[in-house]
Amino acid sequence: MNRRILLLIASIVCWAGVIGSAWAQEFDGVPGLLTQVTAGRAEVWGLDASQKVYRYNPAGKKFAKLAGKITLSQIAVGGGTLLQADEVWGVSAGTQIYHYDFTTKKLVEVQGNLVQIVVGEGNTDGCHPYEVWGINSSDLVFRYDYCAGEFDQIQGTLTRIATGSGEVWGLNSSAQIFDFNFKTQQWTKIGGSLQQIVVGVNDVWGLDGSGKLYRFNPASGFSPFGTAVFTQIAAGGDGVWGINSSAETIMRFVPNAGNEVTITGVLSQISVGYGAGVWGVNSADEVFAFERP
Repeated sequence: MNRRILLLIASIVCWAGVIGSAWAQEFDGVPGLLTQVTAGRAEVWGLDASQKVYRYNPAGKKFAKLAGKITLSQIAVGGGTLLQADEVWGVSAGTQIYHYDFTTKKLVEVQGNLVQIVVGEGNTDGCHPYEVWGINSSDLVFRYDYCAGEFDQIQGTLTRIATGSGEVWGLNSSAQIFDFNFKTQQWTKIGGSLQQIVVGVNDVWGLDGSGKLYRFNPASGFSPFGTAVFTQIAAGGDGVWGINSSAETIMRFVPNAGNEVTITGVLSQISVGYGAGVWGVNSADEVFAFERP
């Protein structure tokens, strides 16, 4: 069966396991205070104002602080499918890289230094069951090799990187757009200019410098979508969402209809999983999870 079909099936199953089967389409509060939250297929993790690490417990419906003194400035969760569990990676304020060991339940330091890290589903070869990519402080790009247990440098420089459904995209310091070609191991320049980029199940989306939304079409490139202006967008198996620049209101995109739907609530950061649901935090660090049929 096609991996994307399996992923969509997994999304439906895991959604129910994480936030229940409530019928109200709204964001409900979740106990805890976090400044950042990120969701994968079944895992949801977060960071608090002191950069301490938390993992969501679906049974207790609350976040539990991870044991130990390690703090992170950014955390990435993803890559889970019916065939494999999510991976959890992070970077500290000092640019150290950490990988969560589900056996020991500890964050383990990995050699290298990065300022941004992303993780998603891998499907190219046995040494890359997950696509784990990162950027260092010099904008150099790295990809993790699970066979060698280390990060390999990839040609090119980027300031933003995104992965999803086995694809990797990035932006450079001039806001130029690039798509990584796994066959040639080269970056392909795509027309347009973006300040944010995200990769969903079947779509690639971005925001320009004015916060206008664009959607990628393989035949014609990036084209405007809707009329709203955003400060952040997020995409995954649970849809494509954004935070409107007007009072931090929440919007869900409806690609087939070519428009956006406003969802009740106010958020300052949002994360869309591949089955674990849609999560966010507001300016008071309160945590919310979206419930739908």
